[in-house]
Amino acid sequence: MLNISFYLYIFVLIIWLIYIFNSFYQNYRMKKFIPSKTIEVLTIPFYIFSTLSFYLLTRNIIIIISTGNREKFINLNSLWPIILVITGIVFCSCSAILYIYANFFEKSFPSCITAENNKPLEGLYKYIRHPSYYIFFFITFGNALCLLSLPLFILACINHICLYFYYMIEENQIRKTNADYDKYLKISNRFLPNFFKMPAIN
Repeated sequence: MLNISFYLYIFVLIIWLIYIFNSFYQNYRMKKFIPSKTIEVLTIPFYIFSTLSFYLLTRNIIIIISTGNREKFINLNSLWPIILVITGIVFCSCSAILYIYANFFEKSFPSCITAENNKPLEGLYKYIRHPSYYIFFFITFGNALCLLSLPLFILACINHICLYFYYMIEENQIRKTNADYDKYLKISNRFLPNFFKMPAIN
């Protein structure tokens, strides 16, 4: 019988495949807001994280299969590893739910606000400017916790420091050519959700 580690790694791998598959579509849709070469450097930690995570996932799956499913990477006799792994599973699940919703069900995108198409924002962007920050947060820290990997956890921390500056620079780039987006920046929060009623963008 396959051990719990195998099912866990397959679950995390599926989460990654969902993210990567839809990323191509997301990047294509937002291609007119592709950042400059300077800002692209800030995405390097995430690509390093993704590569290392895929390596650890596939390596562990191969080890489990090749050893007849006897190899276990989770110590079920200790409470802390179990707590960390369960937290990681919850994080990965949240990441998948947010990612699918933002890309398939979200109807309004603040970076596309124009004077000609000045409709009230709905969904996630009504409360926060960058829901993708939470998607990245959940998928990176969720992976690190599921794999119980300290290097991945450190990379996840570095990635989120870089993301902060990435979004800040991206906002400044868009606001220079979009006055309506600039108004949106003044009435919205970058990362902390604003659950109070947002005033209209006039």
